[in-house]
Amino acid sequence: MMGKGMMNGIAGAAMVALGGSMPAMAEQGPTLAEIRAGDARPLDVTSESLHIAQESLHKAPQSLHIAPQSLQNALIQFSLQTGMQTSADAALLQGMTSPGATGTLAPAAAINQLLAGTGLHYRFTGPASLVIVRSEQGSLASSDSLTVVAGVENPTGPVDGYRATRTLTGTKTDTPLRDIPQSIQVVPRAVLDDQQASGLSEAVENVSGVQQSGTSGNRSETFRVRGFSSPGYAIDGVMLNYAGDRPETLLDLANVERVEVLKGPASALYGRGQPGGLINIVTRRPSYQSEGDGTLQAGSFGFRRAEGSISGPLNEDKTLTGRFSAAGQTEEGFQNHRRDSEREFGSVALRWEPNQLTSFTFGLDHTRQKMPFDRGLVVTPENEVLLQPRRFLAEKWSAIDARKTRLSLGAEHSVNDQLTLRGSLRYDDARVQDTGIDYRSLDDDGRTLGRRFTDRQEDSRNIDAQMEAQLQFYTGGIDHQLLGGIQYTRSRMDFTSYRANIDDIDIYQPVYGAVKPTPKINSDYVENITMASVFLQDQIAFNPQWKALAGLRYDHVDQKMNQKIGDGEPDMSDGAITGRLGLVYQPVEPIALYASYADSFAPQGGQSRAGKALAPEEGWQVESGVKVDLIPDRLSLTTAVFQITKTNVKASDPLDSDYSVTTGEQRVRGIEMDITGEIMPGWRVLASAAYLDAQITKDKDYDPGNRLSGVPRASGSLWSTYQLQGGLLSGLKFGTGIQAVDTRKGDLDNSFSVGGYYRLDAMVSYPINKHLTVSLHGRNLTDQQYIATPVSRTENHPGAPRSIVAAVKATF
Repeated sequence: MMGKGMMNGIAGAAMVALGGSMPAMAEQGPTLAEIRAGDARPLDVTSESLHIAQESLHKAPQSLHIAPQSLQNALIQFSLQTGMQTSADAALLQGMTSPGATGTLAPAAAINQLLAGTGLHYRFTGPASLVIVRSEQGSLASSDSLTVVAGVENPTGPVDGYRATRTLTGTKTDTPLRDIPQSIQVVPRAVLDDQQASGLSEAVENVSGVQQSGTSGNRSETFRVRGFSSPGYAIDGVMLNYAGDRPETLLDLANVERVEVLKGPASALYGRGQPGGLINIVTRRPSYQSEGDGTLQAGSFGFRRAEGSISGPLNEDKTLTGRFSAAGQTEEGFQNHRRDSEREFGSVALRWEPNQLTSFTFGLDHTRQKMPFDRGLVVTPENEVLLQPRRFLAEKWSAIDARKTRLSLGAEHSVNDQLTLRGSLRYDDARVQDTGIDYRSLDDDGRTLGRRFTDRQEDSRNIDAQMEAQLQFYTGGIDHQLLGGIQYTRSRMDFTSYRANIDDIDIYQPVYGAVKPTPKINSDYVENITMASVFLQDQIAFNPQWKALAGLRYDHVDQKMNQKIGDGEPDMSDGAITGRLGLVYQPVEPIALYASYADSFAPQGGQSRAGKALAPEEGWQVESGVKVDLIPDRLSLTTAVFQITKTNVKASDPLDSDYSVTTGEQRVRGIEMDITGEIMPGWRVLASAAYLDAQITKDKDYDPGNRLSGVPRASGSLWSTYQLQGGLLSGLKFGTGIQAVDTRKGDLDNSFSVGGYYRLDAMVSYPINKHLTVSLHGRNLTDQQYIATPVSRTENHPGAPRSIVAAVKATF
């Protein structure tokens, strides 16, 4: 199937990093790999290096478990379990099978067993590198010189540098990014480490057309993708609680391997979703080799953080592997008179492979946070946000106490080389209580702010079950990869809200000390959402140049709300068919041209002030673009032009933020550009730019032509690092980056605007030795004052002033 499209190598041979279809290892091992010629460097194999290589092959025996299977997959397992790099000509492996190798074996004995009866041989290309050749080619002479091909990229595993080439997010199958007819951007862990990122908003700042859209009073983060707000995100391909309109806690990055953004509608594959795009968090998997890392950070505004992860085999034959990750963080914050922020996080991931055809996974994570409840700053009578970023307009007792537990189970079985079956079960449970202060409006004097105390409680539970079948087959020489499945989701949220007015506050000369009042109940309900879905997707390769993607899904949603206060009946039962169709043309290997259509369907939680359910949001997009390697297999460029139209748009009710309204039709037209990769050895770059024309096109409450709130016309980012490759300071890394954002309208009425800004960041790091690295990271070095996230006239979140964070990282 896709393995037929492996790239030609150099030195007159088609050298590939071993890959192919390996369904039983879809989550933890590579199913397909392509040559990384851009990382290849000629290696003169001397007698000394041959001796080292022979020693590595004959090193101490180790426990291996490589079942009989295709030779291609067997050699992948050899590389994974021994740590040795193995490369081959793709044509040599076509139709080859291997008897496998199981037991306590030295690598030399294992590779000989794997090649038994194939007529193939191996030769050295480096101290830990092998190339598979025909037997008549003989062994490698010491004067020969070959190109070493870099190793396998796993679509859920670490990325070599900044440039990812494969993903599961775009299709739920292991697919090259260049073969997917939509823009997909990947922010790998290497970027998160270099930028010392501690939150999801810092990660997605590197992606074109993505901005934070809100914080729900500082409890969590939501984002705008291509101009449209997404209330949540997916973790390992599964969306969060359907009954909630926002995440319950902030996402901790301690166990995050990649942050991937699929631009445009993804409902045909994932169901509920916004037309702007999907953010998918890929968590760190257990490793076959023992490894670990730990980081201590300290910085401005009382920031303290410790995180670590340890992973490896849990039994002798490496059929059971595990990873444990944990983090703890505290911060005083840059705003005055606010309580401190606290967050603790822990996760466990296990993988059991009783044989080569079957695998089981288990995941458990828990987050606990205590945060200050904060609505930010208010608009002054000049229709601007003029207050200092450090100004806090609530009380120190205004806080959020939240916890969330997530459990996942997965199973996968390869029936044969063509058919793979997968199943997953996800459960999460969360509780949030906030004793928050919301801002009402300014008095006629322009400085006295009315305030309201709300004691809210949300208890939510969500269960998601999925079954999938992946089938590879050919029809008339056309390659198909068919994915079909069913999904059942049930979400429940118990919500209560109590309210009372509290003392006003002077926004220019605040006096704190208002007493927490005794509130009266104003809302009490239980909301249940059930969704049943069936979906089908076909990835088609007509030939190496032309590829297509088609998908269809049906979702049926039942939403019931038991109102314990009031007479509303916000029940809803509805269904929708969503589709996806795209075409990719690759005239030459470094270039892919694509065009696509997709639509979206999103049931909406909440209700109107009349007690009615909100109609589901619907949307559609047309997109075309180009994906090209500016430097072959090193530096990639993705450009896209698109139009998205969305109807039944949900917005906060301007008369009462506890309720929502639908606002007609909105449209975004835009162009985006993203560059990722390595310009030369040691010089990495991540750049993005977007222009968005986002406006209301039809509405009964807002004027058509108004710009969508919080969406800049132009925005962009640049992050670049360089690491010295030799000399006395070898390993020294320094980098800098800039974020630039245009002016934004603060609400759909366009009653006020917040100014554009730029933010300059920088970093430097140095490896004390191969296990210990120290670094220093500066953010907003020019100390710009700006509004990072406008939400409404009474909620605008300022960006942080200049800050410095120092870190020490240990690996073993």
